Amino acid sequence: MKRYDFPLQTVLRARRAQESVARADLLRANLYVTAAELAEREKQAHYEDVITADGVAFLVHRQRSQLAAASLMGARGSVTEARVAVATAMEGYLVAARGVSVLEHLDERQREEHAAAVRREEANHVDELVTSRHGRHHKRIPTKGRPHL
Repeated sequence: MKRYDFPLQTVLRARRAQESVARADLLRANLYVTAAELAEREKQAHYEDVITADGVAFLVHRQRSQLAAASLMGARGSVTEARVAVATAMEGYLVAARGVSVLEHLDERQREEHAAAVRREEANHVDELVTSRHGRHHKRIPTKGRPHL
């Protein structure tokens, strides 16, 4: 019997490549979230430093505090966008991983079916050999008192 060949091997290879790309996208999105959260913490600390000034100092630094507040809001927006990107990347990765899993499961089942077919073929071949040898052996040995078949 010929060796096993998975007919969807090229599709499986392509799906694995897609899974790798999706995994890389997910890692990149997670790094983006980490960087955005770090920037948000820095902006929060800067904003708190700016708004702690009171009286005349606050009036002098009003524009500075408004800029710090806008910067903080931008950083929070970046964190939100980064988390959305992570959710999207996670969904893409899960879809790609599911596609690979389905093809791998199909490959596994077809390998098992192929192995079973090979075992059946070998068993049939052995049965044919044993049967033919047994028949030849009985034809050669005459039995006493019995007519030869």
